[in-house]
Amino acid sequence: MAEPVIYRRRGSAISRSEREWRVEDDALVTRGSGREKRYRWSDIVSVRLIHDPARSRPWRYVFELQPKHARKIVIDNAHYLGERCFEERSDSYTPFVRAAVARWAITHPKGRALIGETPKRYFFLMIASLLGLGLLAYVLVAVPTPLDAWPFAVAVKLGIILLMLPIFWRLVLKAIPRGVAPDEIPDRAFPPNSSPG
Repeated sequence: MAEPVIYRRRGSAISRSEREWRVEDDALVTRGSGREKRYRWSDIVSVRLIHDPARSRPWRYVFELQPKHARKIVIDNAHYLGERCFEERSDSYTPFVRAAVARWAITHPKGRALIGETPKRYFFLMIASLLGLGLLAYVLVAVPTPLDAWPFAVAVKLGIILLMLPIFWRLVLKAIPRGVAPDEIPDRAFPPNSSPG
């Protein structure tokens, strides 16, 4: 049995102590407040890695694991120090996540690690983006500008709207939730400047 990879963090003010997460051969083990819980790798149906910045933590990255019959496990690289004060623990978070994904992949050889937004969140982001694009196009057409006095103003406004479409489409494609083989996870799914493990 290999030496387990360990990651520790305190999640919030209500946490009495640091929670320990340990990657073992047969399970992901967590210990907090004296209690230990094991999540067998065979019971973890999916894993997701996402950059999910928060106001006081722009460097926040999240690792989500979904067990079959339990709530989603959410582990991030932010350690709570005090009121709105967090410490980045990417140097121990990244090797832990890489070890957990590798261990999960052994049990699920055809499994794919999800990168980016959840499908539900992506759907609502798409709706908001389409509404924003539509509103921008409407404002460009409806609001009078000094450009309106020129005879080719309609063509220029139409050209601006058409130039926005490829930019919008590129952002849509970049944000599509996708799965990748666990050994092909891109570096952007991990905090920059952290040790690779």
